[in-house]
Amino acid sequence: MSPNRIASTQTTAITEEPADAPWIKPESTLYKSIKYAGKFHLMVLHFPIAFLLAGSLVQWYQVFRKKGGSAVPILLWFGAIGAVATATLGWMYAYDSIYFGEEDIELLFWHRWLGTGTAALALIILSLRNKLGSKKLAIALTVCAGLVAAAAHFGASLAYGPDFFMNF
Repeated sequence: MSPNRIASTQTTAITEEPADAPWIKPESTLYKSIKYAGKFHLMVLHFPIAFLLAGSLVQWYQVFRKKGGSAVPILLWFGAIGAVATATLGWMYAYDSIYFGEEDIELLFWHRWLGTGTAALALIILSLRNKLGSKKLAIALTVCAGLVAAAAHFGASLAYGPDFFMNF
């Protein structure tokens, strides 16, 4: 066998990436774009919170007053679309982020999945809104508002520390 043939049959060593390495290379434009876009999570997150909470309150008002109205579908549309955008940006914001210990990882886990669950539930409620009665819609929106509150709590804990309520 010729020396060239022997060299071509040898395998080269494969360098392995660390298990926690990002899927997208940090020097790439895609990585930088994801990290930049993710920063908008902090700006848009307030809109779905307000729309979904307001939708829940207005729907309960309509249940008790036994009057219909057109505000709830509009609030639900904006809340659901905003929740999906916020959750997407949140995943981008947290991509490859560095946190400061196990406590932050657990807070991020709960914040991430409660926020994602809120967005999913808002879309489900939006798609079923015409099939639900007035009271069932109010209950569904209240559950959604509860998820919003829980996700917001864990997000605030990430931003301000887990004991932010107790610091005066």
